[in-house]
Amino acid sequence: MTQARMFTALAGFSVVAAIVYGIISSEPAGTTLLLLTGGLTGLCGAYFSWRRPDKPGTATTEQHVEADAEEPWFPHSSPWPFAVAVSVVLLGNAALLGLWLMLPAAVLLGASVAGFAAQSRHRS
Repeated sequence: MTQARMFTALAGFSVVAAIVYGIISSEPAGTTLLLLTGGLTGLCGAYFSWRRPDKPGTATTEQHVEADAEEPWFPHSSPWPFAVAVSVVLLGNAALLGLWLMLPAAVLLGASVAGFAAQSRHRS
């Protein structure tokens, strides 16, 4: 419940800040970003308040423990997300620096995504 209140408060603050910022500065970019921040944190707050196990009409905590008896699967640590990020940055730089960087960056991105997908398929 505390996460829901925290995100809801952050959403309210962002929306109020967007309104005040929009009135004072008349800048559309900053106002839009603050409104989007408020909307996204509001979605997080709504999700956390909706998922409360003690909410009337939902399963009790004991039922949640029985349903979650199976250990959740989390992926292993991996270098592939970093490799994908580096190749995307290289592709962005290729748009600025020239097409000579596009081919190596595209090859690196393809290899990174293939490695990431191959690792994600194997659950050990």
